[in-house]
Amino acid sequence: MPTLLSVQYLRALAAFAVAAFHTLQWARIDFDIGAAGVDVFFVISGFIMWRTTEGRETRPLEFLRRRAIRIVPLYWTVTLGLAAAALLWPARFTDVQPTWDHVLQSLAFIQHRNPAGLPFPILAPGWTLNYEAVFYLIFAACLLIPRASRLLVLTCVLMALGFGGFFHPPAYEMLANPMILEFLAGVLWAKAMNTGVSPGRGAGWAIFGAGLAWYITMYFTQAEWDLWRPLFWGFPALLLVIGLTSVEADGGLLDLAPLRTLGDASYSLYLTHPLVIGAMAVSFGVWHVWFVPVALGLACAVGWLSWRFFERPITDRLKGPLPDATSPDHTDSQRRASDTAN
Repeated sequence: MPTLLSVQYLRALAAFAVAAFHTLQWARIDFDIGAAGVDVFFVISGFIMWRTTEGRETRPLEFLRRRAIRIVPLYWTVTLGLAAAALLWPARFTDVQPTWDHVLQSLAFIQHRNPAGLPFPILAPGWTLNYEAVFYLIFAACLLIPRASRLLVLTCVLMALGFGGFFHPPAYEMLANPMILEFLAGVLWAKAMNTGVSPGRGAGWAIFGAGLAWYITMYFTQAEWDLWRPLFWGFPALLLVIGLTSVEADGGLLDLAPLRTLGDASYSLYLTHPLVIGAMAVSFGVWHVWFVPVALGLACAVGWLSWRFFERPITDRLKGPLPDATSPDHTDSQRRASDTAN
């Protein structure tokens, strides 16, 4: 499967938005809308999983193996590194309490409350990977179902989990957040595209613009949406994905190397940026006018280095010589299919 530039660009924008959200949070500047990059990642994940498996013979265990190869090495490395640092310098990592059960549950992608009572793993952004892991397990189980019924069953299961969240409302708790419906939105759009549905270049740009306008509106309203997040943040995420993938399907997307490269490194950027930005804030303070641009630039640089010299080599080695028919993660080589998380 060739690299989808639209997906890479969206990954780059989503990861950068989340990094900007956390950077500006340190600087006491409100940019909560940047957290909506997570919603874009969830829609992309559903889109890519369906697009790269429909019409192919994909074994569930092989699917899960490749998902694990994609997300586990870097996540475990950063998580264990953060836990070790917290043990060695507890005064500098007061928010991290690496008890054995907390560390093990974090590594296993099990939703749980940390020692402070919050539903976050050792590495806070890993909460999104807990949702990804649940989605992967459900998707893998659905691969056992005949193709004619697979989408229906997947839709019913995800809708049951998503709508069930309205009856158990604490945010970020597994099976208690309708954000799981964002994966389904991506799946349904992938199904539509695979059957030839695409609004074309002009309409695609209009849809993409509508998604951006929606987010801008949400930013200026300054409202807390909680369980309605899939509607107020997830729906515009879907519009971004529909819009840009439609533009690319109509041949209207240029290959922008910097944006594509940042998309390649988006998973590394997503996992490492809290540590980079936090280290900058603690070491130099956040009152400097240069803090935000320098912290964001350094986070992107470290993310790229992590991808280039750790994530990509490790992933390539673990995958082996087999063609990557089930993994939706794209790289600049155009010889692999790809995914994220994030």
